[in-house]
Amino acid sequence: MKKMLFYLASAVLLAGAVSCTPSGLQEEKDNPYKALSLTTKQSTYVDSGNSFSFNLLKEVEAASGKDYVISPLSLQFLLGMILDGAKGATADEICNVLGYGSGETGQVNEYCLSMLKQLPELDKQTKLHIANAIYVDDGWPLLDTYKSDVAKYYEAAVANLDFSKTKESAATINKWCSDNTEGLIKKVLEETSPDMLAYLLNALYFKSQWSCKFDKNLTGEEDFYNADGSKAGRVKMMRTERTMDYKSAKSFRAVRLPYGNGAYSMTVLLPKDGFGASAITEELASTDWNVLNNSFYGCMVDLWLPKFETTFKIKLNDILSQMGMPSAFNGKTADFSAMSAFALCLSFVNQDAVIKVDEEGTEAAAISSAGMMKNTAVGPPEETIVFHADRPFIYLITEKSTGAVLFAGRYSGK
Repeated sequence: MKKMLFYLASAVLLAGAVSCTPSGLQEEKDNPYKALSLTTKQSTYVDSGNSFSFNLLKEVEAASGKDYVISPLSLQFLLGMILDGAKGATADEICNVLGYGSGETGQVNEYCLSMLKQLPELDKQTKLHIANAIYVDDGWPLLDTYKSDVAKYYEAAVANLDFSKTKESAATINKWCSDNTEGLIKKVLEETSPDMLAYLLNALYFKSQWSCKFDKNLTGEEDFYNADGSKAGRVKMMRTERTMDYKSAKSFRAVRLPYGNGAYSMTVLLPKDGFGASAITEELASTDWNVLNNSFYGCMVDLWLPKFETTFKIKLNDILSQMGMPSAFNGKTADFSAMSAFALCLSFVNQDAVIKVDEEGTEAAAISSAGMMKNTAVGPPEETIVFHADRPFIYLITEKSTGAVLFAGRYSGK
């Protein structure tokens, strides 16, 4: 049977101490954990966003034949800016895909602004940078009301470029991407297209150290296995044995590893016998994430986790259409009249993402990009848990108080 490990970098604090040393505990006092402050309505948007995240993860898992990493949260910010320019059925479809109520664009904007401002402030030991930008073709203006909204609620810089200078304008956009991901993502476009009116961009960058770092002296090469049990090769495997949060569900067993003050953490999900990564993503998509996320308990774990890096790029047109927003990509049905006086439709929605995991911690970045086309075309066990991540696994990075998913992906030792 296909076996895969699913890892989830989430903002969930381990039960017990969040630091291994007295110095770490002192850092916790100087850097206390605090939850996001959201209205009742905004909390429902977080829950909806988490459902969107796991539905997206399920679709990407089904579509991708290789290791992947995505940022559901980055995509939500991008879709929020797109929603702000949409009307009618187009807006309703985007809202439904995200799980928001129709006609709630204003409240969605307030929610995105709250997340944008609060998430980077949760942990002094974690660098979380979120940025938005829109580049518009010269001579094809956006509506002033739209520019005002994206500047106010998404802090998006709006700038004009001559898209007919395809290489030069692409270089400007790529520099913005590199600058806002600490150089992890240097290029998302080869060249701009004169058919585009605007490129919308979100950047999300995350870097943090484990609350309890892995001992580099214990890292060594170990066998890694394919989903069918055959040997895939050798990988550098990090090792630790200590008390950490543990969970057993229908299709997987899971442990969680916090970063910094515990506001963010990684959860590693290992399929049980007879299950694979797709079963895990199916279970996550059909289960109340809040209930699952709050049912971990502390126990001793003998953990092996590979050091790894994953780089991934995906075009999301088909997935988003299948999830329920086809009108936005159709020149005959798209309605973005709140963005521009010109007829527009979505040409593409892409995401580029990178993640690096080692003994010190995790660094990850994502760029979500969209092209707006001018419509000229169409129970705790008593024994130590053995948890060896020596076969393919999937991962997510989320925030503690809400479970909001920042990053997700798969690693298979290649």
